[in-house]
Order: sequence, then C-alpha cells, then structure tokens
Amino acid sequence: MLKQNLNVAFVGNYLPRVCGIATFTTDLCEATVKQLGRRSNVFAVAVSDKEQGYAYPPRVEFSLQKNQQGDYFEAANFINASNADVVCVQHEYGIYGGWDGIYILSLISSLSVPVVVVLHTVLKNPTPNQKKIIQEMSQRASQLIVMSDLAVTLLQEAYDVPAGKICKIYHGTPDFTSLDNGHYKKRFQVEGKQTLLTFGLLSPNKGIETVIKSLPKLVSEFPKLIYVVLGKTHPNVLKEFGEKYRASLITLVDELGLQEQVIFDDRFVSLEELYAWLMAADIYITPYLNEAQIVSGTLSYAVAAGTAIISTPYWYAKEILAGERGLLIDFGDSDALTRTLHGLLSDKARLKSLRAKTYQFGRQMRWEKVSEKYLKIFRQAATTGTKRSLTLKTPSLLLREPSFDPAHLKRLTDDTGLIQHAKYIVPDRHTGYCLDDNSRALMLCAWAYFLLKNDDAKALIPTYFSFTHFMQRSDGHFRNFIDYQRHFLDETGSDDACGRAIWALGYIIWRPPRDAYRSMAFECFKKALPHVRELNMRGKALAMLGLAAYLRCYQGDESVTALLRECADHLLDLYQRTASHDWRWFEDIVCYDNGIMPMALFQTYSILRDEKYLRVARETLDFLEKVTSNNGRLSLVGSRGWYKRGGERGQYDQQPIDAAAMVLAYQSAYRVTREKAYLKKMRWAFGWFLGENDMGMSLYDHETKGCADGLLPEGVSLNQGGESTVSFLMALLAMVEEYEIEGVA
Repeated sequence: MLKQNLNVAFVGNYLPRVCGIATFTTDLCEATVKQLGRRSNVFAVAVSDKEQGYAYPPRVEFSLQKNQQGDYFEAANFINASNADVVCVQHEYGIYGGWDGIYILSLISSLSVPVVVVLHTVLKNPTPNQKKIIQEMSQRASQLIVMSDLAVTLLQEAYDVPAGKICKIYHGTPDFTSLDNGHYKKRFQVEGKQTLLTFGLLSPNKGIETVIKSLPKLVSEFPKLIYVVLGKTHPNVLKEFGEKYRASLITLVDELGLQEQVIFDDRFVSLEELYAWLMAADIYITPYLNEAQIVSGTLSYAVAAGTAIISTPYWYAKEILAGERGLLIDFGDSDALTRTLHGLLSDKARLKSLRAKTYQFGRQMRWEKVSEKYLKIFRQAATTGTKRSLTLKTPSLLLREPSFDPAHLKRLTDDTGLIQHAKYIVPDRHTGYCLDDNSRALMLCAWAYFLLKNDDAKALIPTYFSFTHFMQRSDGHFRNFIDYQRHFLDETGSDDACGRAIWALGYIIWRPPRDAYRSMAFECFKKALPHVRELNMRGKALAMLGLAAYLRCYQGDESVTALLRECADHLLDLYQRTASHDWRWFEDIVCYDNGIMPMALFQTYSILRDEKYLRVARETLDFLEKVTSNNGRLSLVGSRGWYKRGGERGQYDQQPIDAAAMVLAYQSAYRVTREKAYLKKMRWAFGWFLGENDMGMSLYDHETKGCADGLLPEGVSLNQGGESTVSFLMALLAMVEEYEIEGVA
C-alpha cells in the first residue's frame, strides 16, 4: 500500500531568479504542495548564479552556488539528512557549474534517496561530454522525464537510454479558464486592436526581427494592428552583450516607421499579468531561428491560453502544433509571416477555430493534471527507495561489471610497442613510446594470460617484451622514451621507469607465459639489479614488487632477499623520519602512484615475515584512505597542486594510475592479512573508474574499452591513452583475481 504523504525535494533554479526553469521549478513545486497537502514536506534546493544569491521564499531550504563544486556535496548531504523520499532534479546544461554543467553529477551520485530527472534540453548531436552526463544521470535516476515525443526518441537513439527509463509529461501551465479576451483587452487598453504577442526572455535567437519586418505590408490594411514584445533581456545575454539586441530591434522599428505598432515591455512580469496578456492577445508568435529547441514554456502557455499561434518549425512547435493547432512558417521568412498573418486577420472564423483547438488541447497541460503524473512517478520511485538507496551507495561494478577486453590496448599498439597517448581514442603517433607504459603493459598481458588465458593478451606479450629489452642499456639501466621513428630521446630513463621494468621482469620470471620468456626475463632482471640501490623512493618501491615476485620463484636467492630487505628498510627509515600522529607518510607530500609504497611493504612482509613492514604498510594505507575519502567515495589527490603537508589537497586532475595503485594495494593487503574489509575497500577503490568518484562519471568507456586519462574540473578527459587504459585493466584483473578466487558476490 502506498503511503499517502510523500516528502519531495526539488533541485533547480527558483524564483525570484529570472529564468524559465526557475519559473518551472517553482510552479511544479507549488503544484506538488497542492496535491499532497500539509502532511507532506516539500522543499527546494535552489541554484544561484551570483554570490549574494536571491531573496528566496521559505520553500527554498538550501541554496548552492553554481560554480562551487563543494556546495553540491553539501546539498546532497542536506537532502540525505532530511526526510525526503524522492528528489526531482531539473536539468539543462547551463544551470549547473563545470563543463556542460557536470557538477550536478556530484550531487546526484551523492544522494541516498531515489532521483527523478526532468530534462529541459535534449540535443540531437551532443558532444561526448554532454552525452556522458545524460548517460550517467540515466544510470542513477529512477526516471528521466521529457516533454515531447522527439525527446523520447533522441534519448534512445543519441544517448542509448533504455526506453523504460523515459517518461513523457507535457510542460505544465496555469489553468486558463476562458476564451473571452474582451475583459483583458480593456485592461491593457487594446480594445478594438488586433494584438500580436511574443513573450519570454529576449535573446538574438528569438527572431523578433522576423516579425517586425513582416508588419509594414500589413499596417495599411490593418491600421489597428499592434505587436507586443513582452520580457526582459536574458540575464546571460545582458551580462555579455548588454542591450545590443534590443537596441537593434528598436532601430529597425524606427527605420520601418512602426513606432505606433510595436511595443517593447522590458519586464519579467508576474504570472497573473502574463496570464492576462495571453488572454488579451489574438495571435501568439514564436519566430525562433533554430530548430533545436526540444521544449518551450512560452509556447506551452500560449497553447493552454487558447491563443491562435504562428511559429517557426522548431522541434517542439512542430509537435505541439500538429493536427492544425497552429500555423508554421520557415525560419526567418518575413514574407511568409506577412501572408500567414494576413490570412488569419482576414478570417475571424478561422482565427476562432484555431483558438478553440489549442485551448482544448491545452487542458491536459494544466499544472493540476501534470502534477498528478509527476506524483505518480515520485511514488513509484519512493516505493523502491530502500533498494535504490543501497544501489546508490554500491560501486557501479556491481551493476555493470565490464569483462576484460584489451581492444583499446590493441588499438594503441603497433609493431614497436604501446603508443603513449591518444587524441580521443585515436593513437597519437607524435607522442612516441615510453618504457613506463610498455613494461606495465607487459606485466598486464602476462597476468591476463595467466589468469584468463586471454589470447589477445598473449599475442601482445612479445611486442611489449621486445620493447622492454630494446630500452635496456648494456649496463643494465633503462632508457624511457623513443619517438615514432625509434630514435632514443633520453640516455637514462626515470627511476620510476626502471622500477616498473624490474617489476614486470620479476612477474614474468614468476608467472612466465612460456619458459623461454623466463630465461630472457631472468637475464634482463639480473642486469638491472645493480641499479636498484640508486633509485628514489617510488623507483625502489616499484622494484621491490619485482624482487618479491622473483623470490616467489627463487626463494633461496639470498642476494635478492638482502636487496629487498634493504629497500624496505629504506622506506621505513623515510617513514620514521617524516611521520607524526596526523601525517603517516614517507615524505612531506602525497603525490602520484601513492598506493605503490604500502603495496611494496605488504608484499615484502609476505616474503620476509617481519612485522615492522606489515605495521607501516597498514598505517600508510590507512592514512591514504583517510586522505582520499570524500563523501564515501574515492577522491584521489590531484596533480594540480598535490597534497603538501599542512596545505590544501589538490582535487584535480585525478589520474587512473593512482586509482589502480589503491586497488592493487588493497589486494596485497588482503592477500597478506585475509581480512575481508580489504576486499570491500578494493571494490570501493575500483568504483572510481566506473563513476563512484567526485564527478559521478565513468572513466571507463564501455564502447571503446578504453579509459579516460583523468578526472578534470570540467569532467572526464576525452583522451584515452596508454597509461590510463593499462591502469584500468590492471585494476580490473585484480578484481577478477580476488573475487573469482574468493567467490564473493
């Protein structure tokens, strides 16, 4: 049985902010209040585009600043702490902060109550980021509500949203109760005049000049004809261009001698006055210049008011005025508008018939009727609230776990090796190759073949192994970079590159796809060992992983055992010199690939069984978890500033290499301790790739099988390079290895 009372939170712009969506949110909120009565709690979270905010009514219980991402998390926490049963989010790309309004995903993905999203814009050809935002909202929302049949079709075809997630409900309108406009004409002193009306926020794409140019040929035959342009200039247009567009229209009116026929009313009028103007008008005109408008609140109002309508054929107009409910002219065609107006003004019977048709159709668009449909969806969402609440808190892995697929890795690989970077998903040959990526890819593919017997991975091993061998100098050290023409770009590579190569070689020795690979790996590994002592902290930690892998195969090699202990003691020495009760780390900055250090100590403990390594491994991994936790999800230290002791933590750019290092560190912790909590934390960290992050967006691309290069302030990077894709696949293999072995659901 459905609960009679329902507590609803609305998120979006809100009056007195001057904008169409603010009006919509306010009207829907108040219509919901009327439907539910006093027993239910209905409140709004308003989005402000200026620091001082607005004088919101009491219905607005929380406001957030559009461009402050932290406010979105706070708003989500506020809603979660309230008694809301469902949240209704208004969406248009320009409402929210970040690239294409991506910050709204931070709020939606942080909610523990069901979400219904109302889409006020659905683009036919979205950018990849715009498409991704809608897809992520679709994953988290109980329902996406649109206001036209075309929007339903576009969501399915352009955004791949399942039909079951989409519902169409017409734009709501006031209840216009009469077709008699005599009373209202008298109010505005336009009795006996044939009144044309356009209302809404003024901007250059509204095409007002099309109407003005159509009038000169009409006024001689219809001398009492007037055209009212009602509405303020759009705030965004006003901010950037001032009143340039309005001034150009006034100049055009003067040039055509239409000062007596055209009235500009530069106000954002009350709903009551707008109602009166619509009732006073004989013909309503929407002369917009662009077809790509999926809904129009102004046209919806005109339909509900029973006004005769002439419009250009933008998407919403073509649909809402079908069935001879209105007349359409081509974009910018003033001559066609002149002819159409002449026909209507000359035929009172046709004018009356048009008004009757639109009025009859508009009765279903009254807020009273529309809010009933919204409430039905809200109740349906609320009945699955418990299940959805758990789903929202669970990493997306449980919802759509990807299988291991090296398709994008293969796309980035030629007969030389793994190309460093991609432009979008296309290999960028200008960037050449590096040992860092190729040695990682070597270990990844050996692991994938060992674990899954994946033939694609097996086929890539010789390429990556050959590259690693090619980059080793005669003295055993490694170069790192070559260009596309295979010219060396450095004489001695980075400590990280050397350490990663040793890690990969140690793994091949431990788990060789073929015995011949072990022999070659053994030779390269032994040549590199003398350089381990020279490496910096991360280089040593990476090399320790290779030493530990090697010792799983050759347990009695005392020299390698001694070297592993020496490297581990070096890490402990750094820790003891730097750590304090509130800073349990190896240096005074937390930067990149951080999980590798505790991971190396966990693996060292697995070989040497000295408790001091386990203790520091636990303490530093716990510290990392504390540093990188935000609202219950992994929030990596960003490369824009890192995290210096005593300073502010860099939030962006967050990189896949760091998420993978966390997953691998938790895997090593579990392998050593067998504590199930570490398995859960693995899953928590892996969720970062699939949308459980600060943006609520998946970095893994289920279509290309690649991984975005990072999480930026404006969203995910559109490029899918080698490091990021290898990092994702390594993290995925760790998940497959542990969860298949343990059989954990």
